[in-house]
Amino acid sequence: MRVLAIFCLCGILAGASALELAAQDKSKLFKEEKDTTGDGKIDTWSYINNNSKIELTESDNNSDAVVDKWSFFTPEGVADSLLADTDFDGKVDTRLFFNEKGEKVRQEKDADNNGKVDQWLYYDLATGNPAKIEIDSKGKGVDQTVYYLADGTKERMEQDADSDGKVDRWISYWPNGKPKEIGYDTTKDGKPNVWQQYNEDGSKGKAGFDTDGDGKPDKWQ
Repeated sequence: MRVLAIFCLCGILAGASALELAAQDKSKLFKEEKDTTGDGKIDTWSYINNNSKIELTESDNNSDAVVDKWSFFTPEGVADSLLADTDFDGKVDTRLFFNEKGEKVRQEKDADNNGKVDQWLYYDLATGNPAKIEIDSKGKGVDQTVYYLADGTKERMEQDADSDGKVDRWISYWPNGKPKEIGYDTTKDGKPNVWQQYNEDGSKGKAGFDTDGDGKPDKWQ
């Protein structure tokens, strides 16, 4: 069963399809079916080994009778990896990695459906919440990095807006997820020289300017 999991993990980068995953040999495992939504349709299939441990769970999350999520476990029943077709187009676009304890470590996602991973989400092992996500929004490399607090809310983001490989925007957030302050590097020296503050309701606040090049605002308006 371990070989099955490895095969499927490699497949996501090549645009693995639901049909390819469904075709894998599960004949040595006991099959258990469930209707988890109560709509009278089977939507979850679990495959159990001789030690009564689940090695694979397949799920249909949009009630179209097609599996769109595959959860793999070790022979001991510990979470190993997860594959998902989150937009239900028949192709895997998301995979989730776990460590040897079954804790979430990293998620990779193809958000624009071009067959290439463009989002990397890292988890805080202590809380299970997101810790950081790296985003390649233009296909030229990571240009956005979002950092989260321990409770999973956004704290700040670093952005390379002009895709030159250098951070030129720094964004902090209110607890409601709206921007609190954005720092801009308009002089290409690697540090902000213009700041725009925002109120918690999203309206604009004060604007600050660094007029002497020390990296700190000395004029507000």
